[in-house]
Amino acid sequence: MTRTRLWPALAVVAMLAPAAPVAAQGTTGSVSGFVTDDTGGALPGATVTVRHIDTDQKRVMVTDAGGRYRAQQLAPGTYEVTVELQGFRTARVTDLALTVGQDAGVNLQLKVGGLDEQVVVTGEAALVNMRQSSVAALVDEKQIRELPLNGRDFSQLTLLQPGVTSSPSTQRQVDRGMGTQVSIAGARPNQISYQLDGTDANTQGNGSPGSAAGGLLGVETVREFQVLVNNYSAEYGRSTGGIVTAVTRSGTNSLKGTLFEFNRSSRLDSRTFFDDPNADIPPLKRNQFGGYLGGPIVKDRTFFFGSYEGLRQDRGLTTIATVPSRATRARADINPVTRPYLLLFPEPNGRETGATGLYSVQVTAPTRENYAIGKIDHVLSNAHSLAVRYSWDKAQVDQDQPIPFWTTDTRTRTQSLVTEHKWIVRSDVLNVAKVAWNRAYEATDNIEKMVFDPKLFFIPGTRFANLSISGLNSIGPDTNTPTFVDLKSLQLIDNFTWSRNSHNVKTGINYTYYMNDQDSSFDFGGNYSFTSLENFIQNRPGTYEGQAPGSTTDRRWRQSLVGLYAQDDWTARRNLTVNMGVRYEFITTPRELSGRTASMPDLQGASTVAGGAIFKNPSLKNVAPRAGFAWDMTGDGKNALHGGAGLFFEPILSNVYRAYGNRTPPYYNLINPANPTFPTPPTSGTSSLLRLDLVDYNIKSPYRVQYNLTYQRELPGRTIVTTGFVGSRGYNQIRNVEYNQSIPIVQAGGGYFFPSATRRNPNFGSMRLRTTDGLSWYKGLIAGASRRFSAGLAMQASYTLGKSEDLGSQAVGSADFDNSFQPRYAFDPMDNKGLSDFDIRHNFTFNATWEIPSGTLTGVPRAIAGGWQVSSIATVRSGIPFTPVLGFDRARAAPRSGGAGQTPDLVSGCPLNPVLGGADQYFDPNCFSLPALGTLGNVPRNTIIGPRFASWDMAFFKNIALAGGRRIQLRAEGFNVTNHVNLGLPQTTVFNSSGRVTNAGQITSIVGTARQWQFGVKVDF
Repeated sequence: MTRTRLWPALAVVAMLAPAAPVAAQGTTGSVSGFVTDDTGGALPGATVTVRHIDTDQKRVMVTDAGGRYRAQQLAPGTYEVTVELQGFRTARVTDLALTVGQDAGVNLQLKVGGLDEQVVVTGEAALVNMRQSSVAALVDEKQIRELPLNGRDFSQLTLLQPGVTSSPSTQRQVDRGMGTQVSIAGARPNQISYQLDGTDANTQGNGSPGSAAGGLLGVETVREFQVLVNNYSAEYGRSTGGIVTAVTRSGTNSLKGTLFEFNRSSRLDSRTFFDDPNADIPPLKRNQFGGYLGGPIVKDRTFFFGSYEGLRQDRGLTTIATVPSRATRARADINPVTRPYLLLFPEPNGRETGATGLYSVQVTAPTRENYAIGKIDHVLSNAHSLAVRYSWDKAQVDQDQPIPFWTTDTRTRTQSLVTEHKWIVRSDVLNVAKVAWNRAYEATDNIEKMVFDPKLFFIPGTRFANLSISGLNSIGPDTNTPTFVDLKSLQLIDNFTWSRNSHNVKTGINYTYYMNDQDSSFDFGGNYSFTSLENFIQNRPGTYEGQAPGSTTDRRWRQSLVGLYAQDDWTARRNLTVNMGVRYEFITTPRELSGRTASMPDLQGASTVAGGAIFKNPSLKNVAPRAGFAWDMTGDGKNALHGGAGLFFEPILSNVYRAYGNRTPPYYNLINPANPTFPTPPTSGTSSLLRLDLVDYNIKSPYRVQYNLTYQRELPGRTIVTTGFVGSRGYNQIRNVEYNQSIPIVQAGGGYFFPSATRRNPNFGSMRLRTTDGLSWYKGLIAGASRRFSAGLAMQASYTLGKSEDLGSQAVGSADFDNSFQPRYAFDPMDNKGLSDFDIRHNFTFNATWEIPSGTLTGVPRAIAGGWQVSSIATVRSGIPFTPVLGFDRARAAPRSGGAGQTPDLVSGCPLNPVLGGADQYFDPNCFSLPALGTLGNVPRNTIIGPRFASWDMAFFKNIALAGGRRIQLRAEGFNVTNHVNLGLPQTTVFNSSGRVTNAGQITSIVGTARQWQFGVKVDF
């Protein structure tokens, strides 16, 4: 879709914005409906009172000429709806459960009679969504607190929803996101927005937020959360993928609390597939403990809620590395310069195959985390209320590398303060203002566990640095350490809602000011790369990169994001709601407080341009229309058809420009000589070429077009089934490419021939570029069934059949995905088209909670047999794709290093997906051959599908009721109870410069865990 074709649609939406619809999405819910007489005629002037039972807060309104009423911005909870009109009996609906994001439709029919006569109905709103055109899913309190969660990370529950899949190859690390990484309807994990209490919760990397421990604590503090999968309202911006919005609990008029403790020990664990069968199981000691307390300070007016959770864990695990074999170590022809470095590798203690072998060792990773939250809700008057919430989390994890000479020390600290003021101007006019201060500090460093001879340093006075050899695990610290990111943000939000007749208009502004103070070293001490073990033995280095002395990545970035929107929820008919809205969102170009900015408008230039903006602002025309409908097909609230489409922009924020904006001369120089010598590299730009990391000066705004058509049906037993189609097209998607490649000759058949590895800009070495020439495609069939908790049973099943394709999933760097690489030739984007690195074709999940009935038992038998509960989560999904690659520059295309995405040729008669199965050789490397020198192989990207994943988690509870409404809950939770082996990705390099790689196709890791058991106790009072 071109920009010129969009403008007519934008103009139409702009004219219609004052008269269109909004879905009930966000941190609150609403109750609306029609009041009629027994003939179906509208009853204007009826008084409707909506009362929150837990806090006794009331909202009073009068039905309009069409008999309509609407109570908005209601906190989730249990409500009572009362309707009164002279000459008619009073109607009352009790125990109405309102959830996050729900627009509960409650239609009432009044009977002729006196006001003192009442008709009381105990029930709920229509289960089928009759107001929203978006695809959304709710995770309720029962699921959050009763389902088995490994690590008590509630964000895992996003994976139970249709259209949501795991992204298992996305690394959890600083600058990527530390939480549970997911893809929503084909979006990259860093294209998803996370909100807590309606304010931004994303961290620097824009991936799933989480602590260094790898998740989000707070199972006892989150009331509910909603996952917005596709075509959500104009109220939401910042991301082109889905939205995950959670709401914290509040105190009520009742004093309530919980104490809990969960313990786990390796004594009850099973071995992983790669644990030594003759050794003890790696030790594990895990303890999670804490509680919450909430209640009234002043009854009906002021309420408090507070919680603390702690985590203490010492986890053992078996790491496996590929190292030189004993035969290699004993060779007499090892170059004397490389010999001391080769002998640093540990001797293999596992299987040896030719020149390499396996080295495994048990290591222990200590984890410490503390989390706390406090919240105050205060009713100032009937028209004004105030809420303040503060949360704090601090975590530290130490993890040894596969060659355990270094420990990666990762630390996180987050703080969030949110203040909300709600003003009921009139019964049909409401204003909600929020102010939020967020801080997310992330740091990582490599701690040496042994003393290295300074004579082995590449750059004197630095450290022993990184040595990468194709076919082996690298030896050395992480090239991105030491790094810290201290992202602070101030967010101002105001939402104004006005209901009149059939229209519910909502407008608002969202202003965020980002303060990103950080220092991210890169290649400190140097980084040598060899294209084969043989080249290392003979001292023939491939590439060298090293941070020049005097360089600095100390930056203080400042940037603003502004979003404006108008949305109207128009009840066109009693059985038809039309949703239309428009959002305008733009950024300011980032500035650095010390003036350390540089750009390169001319990529063929001889130098960068110091000062000024690092890119031109592409966002000033980012107008995003959205529209949809919800149709009650049969008029009884049991069958609904939803559909819609919308435009969603992704702003260029610090996750895109931060690292590359830090690494630009003259403030940072990265040495990258054309013909490096080992181990004494040049140390200044005057004696060597420089490598550049650049943001495209003419970068564009990435955007996606989302669309959906779904059908929803209510079945007996409080069950809803949903099926439909969701899709998207992505434009201007960010790609991370090598610009400074050699120039090929286009052959008669359209292929490329590279006569030499001469870079197109001779003034520099490698030039990595973040640009926006990518495209993406997603099509998904979703199906789900959900039974709300009733008669002791709740169930949910979700299935997604999806296909995600793009021109490259890597947006930030090689750590985006374990199966990712730079495109082999940047100037032909379509050459890199293939399945997305996170594509999962089939994804099925099932979860259930069952309170086992005890029948008519009484006394001691009931005490023994009663109170039992079973919960379960089952997941089965397809594997993610990967590509067989070359470990050297066979094509002479001049990549950054190695083969960088170059593929082999397919042997005649072999399939593109030659899977054998098993860990020893998952795919057949003999199905691939070397392409002709100077050419690119004919194997496309991501044609081999990795191992599938299956897991079944279960929990058994015994609830013991005590006097005064107190309860003790004993819990036993098992994870991967069938002990199914879920293998990780294999070694994908099939050829290096010395020939075939002997361990191609070998798998040395698992996904998830072996069977583990956890025992806990909760005391509710």
